Amino acid sequence: MNKVALITGSSRGMGKAEAYEFAKNGYDVIINYVKSSAKAEEIKKEIEKEYDVKVLSIQADLSKEEDIKRLVDEAYKKFGHIDVLVNNAGIAPYGPMEEKTIATFEDTMKINFYAPFLLTKLIAPKMMKQKYGKIVNISTIDVMKSYNAESAEYDASKAALISFTKTSALAYQPYVNVNCVCPGWIHTDMTEQNGEELNNFFLSKIAKGRFGKPEEVAKVVRFLCSDDADFIDGEIICVDGGFKNI
Repeated sequence: MNKVALITGSSRGMGKAEAYEFAKNGYDVIINYVKSSAKAEEIKKEIEKEYDVKVLSIQADLSKEEDIKRLVDEAYKKFGHIDVLVNNAGIAPYGPMEEKTIATFEDTMKINFYAPFLLTKLIAPKMMKQKYGKIVNISTIDVMKSYNAESAEYDASKAALISFTKTSALAYQPYVNVNCVCPGWIHTDMTEQNGEELNNFFLSKIAKGRFGKPEEVAKVVRFLCSDDADFIDGEIICVDGGFKNI
């Protein structure tokens, strides 16, 4: 019986790369998306054809508690167990501090922090019962090596996720490993929207001289969910190409 990996926000970017990486290594995969049903279905078909594993595609808006509960219910109904949870989905509003509001913070926290909290609360106890589980939260080097006033909501939510990684690792020991990956600047459709000037600035801060690839993050995430990483728990791992502090 294959292990099952649930990856939020997996119809694009790093989440998509993670879905392929787990499937390539023999996991059945649950793809979560909000609006990109066509992309999710395309990924589902490609993975099933290429890797001969089962794939379930579930629409769920992670800002809504009822959607999160439905996502988990449908996943367990299909597979009966979840062995890996990757809290990958996130949003990153960007703008001047004076334009930020309680509402913009709340919207960001719902997806970037409240959703991982609730998914962990719903899934980790079941992992404890099966005496096996791996959870990886996706944060950012923004709260490890660099800070940006324009992304205050995003940074605050991802800092909270790092703290939650530590506390949930304690809460669900010894059977559930909870770790956090902090990607640096990774080449996705989001980085393409930054513009040449901003991208060149961040490139100048990366020792490797290039943006990372989504697949490079996915490999680290998958490793943390493997038995080879069984003694790694409650850790924060940067994948940033040697990003220099700003």
